[in-house]
This record gives sequence, C-alpha cells and structure tokens, in this order.
Amino acid sequence: MMDPLSDVLRVLDARAALSTGLAAGGAWSVGVGRYAGLKFNAVLQGEAWLRCGEGAPLRLRAGDCFMLAGGRPFVVASDPDLAPVDAGIVFAGAQGGVARIGAGDEVRILGGRMLLDPALAPLLTEALPEVVLLDGAGSAAATVRWLLERLQAESGAGAPASNVVQGHLTGMLFVELMRAAALDAAARPGLFGALADARIARALAAMHRAPALAWTVESLAAEAHMSRSNFAARFRQLAGVAPLDYLRRWRLCLAERALRAGGVPVAAAAALAGYGSESAFGYAFRRAFGRSPRRYAGAADAQGSVRASIRES
Repeated sequence: MMDPLSDVLRVLDARAALSTGLAAGGAWSVGVGRYAGLKFNAVLQGEAWLRCGEGAPLRLRAGDCFMLAGGRPFVVASDPDLAPVDAGIVFAGAQGGVARIGAGDEVRILGGRMLLDPALAPLLTEALPEVVLLDGAGSAAATVRWLLERLQAESGAGAPASNVVQGHLTGMLFVELMRAAALDAAARPGLFGALADARIARALAAMHRAPALAWTVESLAAEAHMSRSNFAARFRQLAGVAPLDYLRRWRLCLAERALRAGGVPVAAAAALAGYGSESAFGYAFRRAFGRSPRRYAGAADAQGSVRASIRES
C-alpha cells in the first residue's frame, strides 16, 4: 500500500540526481541563486556556514546535511559575512565532478537536486520549513551517513550504471530529509505537518488509497478514530486546509498528471477528480493550473508528438 508521501513523489514525477561537489579552503563564499525543485548539501569534511533568507546563519559541521525547497537562494561560506561568488562561476570550472574555491580543500561538500513537476511542486515545497537541517551527530543521521558513504564510493568508482545508483541514493537522501521535516515542530501547515500526527496521517492515507471514494468529513474522521469536530479542527491546523479541500486539491493533481501523460479524455480526468460535470471540472482546473483541461491535454499531446519524432529521427 502506497503511503501519502510516496504517492505525492510519484505524482510529482520526482527525479533526483547528484550534483557537482565542492572543495574549499581559506576564505571563501559561494552564493546559489534561484533553482527548480529541491536542493540538498552535506558537509563531508570540515566546517562551513549556511545563510538562507532572513534568519541567523547556521554553523555546519562534518556530517551535517540540509535541504532547501521552493528555489530559495542560499550562501555556503567559511564566514557568513563574506561577499559570495556566484555558484555559476565557481562550478563552471569544475573538474572530475568537483568545483574548487579558495586555498586548499579542508572543506568538502556534496550536493544533489530533486526535480518536480512545476505545476504540482507547491504541494510539497510550500509545506517544508525554510531549512531542513539534519545534525550529523544525531542518532537519526545514521542512515544519512551510510548513504553519503555510498555516494562518495559510487561517484569515484566509474562502475557500470553508476549514475543510476547515484540517482537512487540521492533520492533516498531526500526522503530521509523529508522524514526529518515531518518530525520538525517548525514544519509549516501542509503535507508534512499532517503526516506528523498519526491520526491525521491515517485519514490522509485513506484519501490517497482511494481518492475516488465519496469521502465525507465523518468518514475521514472515522479513519482517524476521532470525532468529526476534533478531526476537522486538527486537520485544518496541521494541513492548513479543510479535509475535503485537501481531497479536492489532490484529485486535481491526479487529473493534471493524467492529462499531462496524454491520451486521457477530459471526461475521464473529470471523473478522476471527483467531478460529475465537465464544466465544473474545467472551472476548478483552470483556477488551479491556469489553463483549461482541453488546452492542457493538447499541450501534452503536442509535447508527446515532438518526443516521438525525436525518437524516430
């Protein structure tokens, strides 16, 4: 049975890959601008500072790992007050999968990225804290340490299918950081806040397991073993939306994915989203994604034709 987070990552077409590493020494600072999807970085050796947003800089030590979402720019540096060099300049000179800055290499940082369907990415990115930080000295980081060791071994091995293995390991790192986000008391209202509560998570799992069922607040409350009023209030507090609003949003996500894949009639997508009327579905879909379902499906079919012609040429 697929759990809600796995289901969301599937629908968002989450694809993880290892990025170019960084070796640094002396006085140095690297600024990363806006990006798509999620980013993680792990300090393999030495220490560094992370500056993101308006919050206080965070000290990073060997083994620490952090994840950022929603394209939030950030700076990694030996001193948080140093003016950063643009990452595009630093990484343009990378050799052997490693970029260098400063004098020496007493600091080594490994990074990765996860790309998401941009239309649906906010379902995940808006629910994450500004920074998810996993302390390398904590007991929860044991799995991350093992994954980082395997990534280092794979990145230098040159073995067959090494890129595939690196992608899977990087994806597992992202999942570990998302699990940490679900346990973070500072998590924003959204998916991770809801998953942190076992009772609310049961109701989420029920919606994801059978999205087409005619769920009511009462039936979802029964899944959570809570009274209707307590369930509705708790769900809204943690998820940031009412239970049936979350269900409607999730059904629209499923419909978007079906239309994006191509070959699905609009009527079928409407049924998938729980709408008996195509016009009502069209109105809700246009509000969510900025285009009518027919235009969305037509664009997906056109992209599929281009891909097919490329494969055939």
